[in-house]
Amino acid sequence: MELKSLFKLSKWQEKAQVLSDRFNNLDFTTVCEPEELGYDPKIVKRSAPSGDRFLVNMLSDFNITNQDSILDIGCGKGSAIRKMLQFPFAKVDGMELSEHIAGIAVENFKKLEVTRTEILIADATKFQEYDEYNFIYLYDPFPSSVMDFVVESLISSLQRSPRELVVIYNNPVCHASLVNQERFFKAGIYPDNWGNTIAIYSNYQNSDSRLSSNKNMKRTTNEFSIGRVDINSEPKSA
Repeated sequence: MELKSLFKLSKWQEKAQVLSDRFNNLDFTTVCEPEELGYDPKIVKRSAPSGDRFLVNMLSDFNITNQDSILDIGCGKGSAIRKMLQFPFAKVDGMELSEHIAGIAVENFKKLEVTRTEILIADATKFQEYDEYNFIYLYDPFPSSVMDFVVESLISSLQRSPRELVVIYNNPVCHASLVNQERFFKAGIYPDNWGNTIAIYSNYQNSDSRLSSNKNMKRTTNEFSIGRVDINSEPKSA
């Protein structure tokens, strides 16, 4: 049976999981507003879950192997990480600014006896370990004023460690921050559970990118075929 078929989840299965979580005293879904955590809402957005069947079905299109690693920036209580752990990533880590929220995520995975993830308490604009990942996931964690600095950090990482970096951006309100420097290109989109889109970006394009073989992603016109191919001065050969 194909991997994608195994991961086709129904909304009823998702509801059953929420009920099971409540019974087992797990908290993956409670929303926290930034004011509750002592943060300025102009800089930090609310912590909300995004781990659902749409994320799982999308990841099943990427041919994930144990050579891949993913970082969830603004991971909250670990909802998306829980779904990512269904795939053979070598590393499935989360970054969270709030020590309180990160603590809930740690407890969630401890109760589930999960050891293949690390929850990092860090500021995304100052994080120095992006080199360890070739996938980045975001669920609209901060505004463009912060996203601009995060993109600069990702570009610095690619200069230190050249590779294809795929950015999965759920509800991509800071799209311009990613594409304005012509280092990342929007490859396509998937739907999500809330009527928004999950946008897929890469610093590689066309046949050089692993995304070229993706059959289910809806391609975006002209946004993946213009500009430089990757972060280095010399483009990759076809």
